[in-house]
Amino acid sequence: MNATHKDNYVVVIGGMNMDIFGMPSHKVIPRDSNIGTVGMSVGGVGQNIAQNLAHLGTPTYLLTVYGDDYNGTLLKQACHDNHIMLDQAEQMIGSRSSTYMYITDETGDMLVGVNDMGICDKITPEFLSRRLDFINHASICLIDANISQEAIDWLGDHVTVPLFGDTVSVSNAPHFQNVLNKMDTLKPNALEASLLSGIEVKDVETAGVAARVLLDEGVKHVYISLGADGILCADQHEIIHVSPFKTSIVNANGAGDCGMAAITWGRFTDPHRSLRQTGQIAQAASSIALESAKSVPDITVEQIQAKMETLTILN
Repeated sequence: MNATHKDNYVVVIGGMNMDIFGMPSHKVIPRDSNIGTVGMSVGGVGQNIAQNLAHLGTPTYLLTVYGDDYNGTLLKQACHDNHIMLDQAEQMIGSRSSTYMYITDETGDMLVGVNDMGICDKITPEFLSRRLDFINHASICLIDANISQEAIDWLGDHVTVPLFGDTVSVSNAPHFQNVLNKMDTLKPNALEASLLSGIEVKDVETAGVAARVLLDEGVKHVYISLGADGILCADQHEIIHVSPFKTSIVNANGAGDCGMAAITWGRFTDPHRSLRQTGQIAQAASSIALESAKSVPDITVEQIQAKMETLTILN
């Protein structure tokens, strides 16, 4: 696609993994074969966010890399099935696709994981420069912090459309340190916000202090996920707390990615949407994800609307 005018789409730049997991049926016997369940699913923060956005009807392009191995074939097909466009992605010949393998105990808690995501290092400034025109014709460019700090620094210097960032983890959050003044929207959790701001986030009040530090660094909109305590939303005009929805938790994986997608969808569909409503939409989406057995729920706009209709404002 050759973008020659302002187009109505979102670009997500980040990782796409094949996740492989094993869960024994009984207490683990070390250094032995354990009877249990083995599964595979398409994952990666960038892909998960892109998939949620696509489910919400947002035209979404995933700028990523994947190998020419069997997993790469599965990843490409999954994107096609989920209406994620890979026109600007690149299949790397002779490379392994990004893969994450983990083993849990009999209760589902992880015992050990192996991360084979080296291919993500190929999302370089040179890779991105060939796609800059396309990125700068999007409505929003969303960055997954799994890509390198060098790549994120380059994006901060060259992208002219609103930059949204998901900090992903404590180890990856510093990748945004040099571009805070370029970020339109940043969504860290409490630990990641603590690291970036230098303020220990222990509750809603300290989250507000951390958010103010990030705003002073130049971030325009800050959404700090506080887990069971909801989300702290802040811009230069106000700092508000949005409580979580009543939720019957089935699966804790994927709520953060779904919430990030919902924040992006909220702004994509209405650039002037209020801070409070955006936070409520994020909490509604996270609640839907928590109630789903899938890491990426089959979320719809109608489901978000239904959640919003049950909202009792507690703030």
